[in-house]
Amino acid sequence: ITHYIHDDLNQFRTFAGGFAEYEILKGLKCRLYAGADINSYNKNYYRQRAFLDRNTTVGVPFGQSNASLETNWLVENTLSYDKRLGEHAITAIAGFTAQKNRINTNQVQAENFPDDLVQTVSGGQVTGGTSTVEEWSLVSYLARGNYTFKDRYLLTATVRADNASRFGKGNRTGVFPSVSAGWRIAEEPFLKNVSFVSDLKLRASWGQTGNFLIPNYAAIGLLNPYNYVFGNAIANGIAPATPSNGTLTWEKNTQTDIGLDFGLLQNRVYVSLDVYRKLTSDLLLNVQVPAAVGFGTLSPLQNIGEVENKGIELAITSRNLTGKFTWTTDFNFSANKNKVLRLGITGDPILGASGAGNRHITRIGDPVGSYYGYVVDGIYQNAADIAKAPRDAIAQKTVPGDFRFKDVNGDNVINAIDRTVIGSYQPDFTYGMTNRFGYRGIELSFLLQGVEGAKILNLTRRHLGNGEAATNSYAFENERWISPDQPGNGQVPRADRLNDASHNMNNRQSTFQVEDGSYLRLRNATIAYTFAANTLGNRFPALRIYVSGTNLFTVTKYEGYNPEVNNQSTSNTTPGEDYGAYPLTRNYTLGLNVIFK
Repeated sequence: ITHYIHDDLNQFRTFAGGFAEYEILKGLKCRLYAGADINSYNKNYYRQRAFLDRNTTVGVPFGQSNASLETNWLVENTLSYDKRLGEHAITAIAGFTAQKNRINTNQVQAENFPDDLVQTVSGGQVTGGTSTVEEWSLVSYLARGNYTFKDRYLLTATVRADNASRFGKGNRTGVFPSVSAGWRIAEEPFLKNVSFVSDLKLRASWGQTGNFLIPNYAAIGLLNPYNYVFGNAIANGIAPATPSNGTLTWEKNTQTDIGLDFGLLQNRVYVSLDVYRKLTSDLLLNVQVPAAVGFGTLSPLQNIGEVENKGIELAITSRNLTGKFTWTTDFNFSANKNKVLRLGITGDPILGASGAGNRHITRIGDPVGSYYGYVVDGIYQNAADIAKAPRDAIAQKTVPGDFRFKDVNGDNVINAIDRTVIGSYQPDFTYGMTNRFGYRGIELSFLLQGVEGAKILNLTRRHLGNGEAATNSYAFENERWISPDQPGNGQVPRADRLNDASHNMNNRQSTFQVEDGSYLRLRNATIAYTFAANTLGNRFPALRIYVSGTNLFTVTKYEGYNPEVNNQSTSNTTPGEDYGAYPLTRNYTLGLNVIFK
């Protein structure tokens, strides 16, 4: 079939940069840097007439041409100062930076090709097209100062003011200060004679950063072309497409961190531990507006609420063995708890409008973008179970083998207000471990990486796990309810034997579609051999051959292809959906590194 599809892409990208530096006085330097990134992209697509039926001329030829040109330039002007006075050391930098990005895109599509001889849009009838121009800019002022006393008392202070074009007029500037301090305890006299302590440092920091990564023109009310009737004829016109929000401004992150670094036994064991709390204020979230406003189901960006992230990060490096046989281990662990603290003035929750229905909710006390749906409370075994259960106002017909959903609010009716938080994409913790072995030129390394406690909204269960008999099914359908005498595992409902489209709405979003996304993955493994110097003569002083693989295996209970998935997400309030995501590719690489003289 690919013989009938022509999809040609040509891309040319250019990076350029340069700087000039001048020392005005001893220790005082000025530096000018300028850089540019130019990306030209052209794509031509054509679908031949025989695509849908290779034996006849049935099918609709279709052609499309896409082109874009993106330019991004950056200019930095800085002054730096470096001075040491006895046991005191001072370094400082101040500067001004400017950056601008502009992108032009065009798309033209054509149909009604008389034949396949001319496979560009000029060979058919142009039926549509779009053209867009977007740009954004950022202007920043920055300053940083470092002070060191006796090489063991450290102090750093920074401040920067950023002006971003994406926000509302009068709200484009954000000022973000930070301060940090460190104490190298290992340099103190009272630890000089403690031989097993190689390094010991206590750190503390507080600072603010800003986020402006939002769509261009999000603060401006945009217009779209619309047709309307004028004098019994269709006329072209325009109408508002998005509401304006002149108060849109920077999302701010305020973080406090306390850290401890220490090395033992000549740094054969080195540990870094951080405990932090990050408060995000003026959160940039997509918030639904009432349909009466006139923008349908649009969810414009607003600065609303506060979110707290707090947790720990741990990194350990150990040189387990040294000498002819070497073994080094790097281990990292992190745990983070995400919680919404405030949402606007009233505290009303935000429903994520992802796909059909509201699959996510952001509400006070829960993580951002939690899954939202019904709680499965077993499976009806017989008519008596159905008769004594709360009335399901959503299902058209309930029969034995259907899901029994929980009456969350206790009003003896199952309806939309019984939806609740049924999981979150936020993991309990993540971890990773790299081991490196070496012996006489032979090297072996592998990286294991894992996630524990994350939940995934596996929407493929709506079809592959609903017994509809219209597609292939997950293997767990073999454990479905068949009859009171064959109840299965008590977790999988009946098959859709009567081809009943409603099927008791068993495929409504519920805990049945939320799966454990914990996994352990062999992310990378490499084996290599480095030949001794000049093995192949003086002209080849170094030679290394290696074989490596990525994503070699994954241990998980998740039914889908990839537990590390987020393919349906359209915003930061709708994470963790899997609706037929592709599996990760497994790659193998054979390489040779040679140095020539």
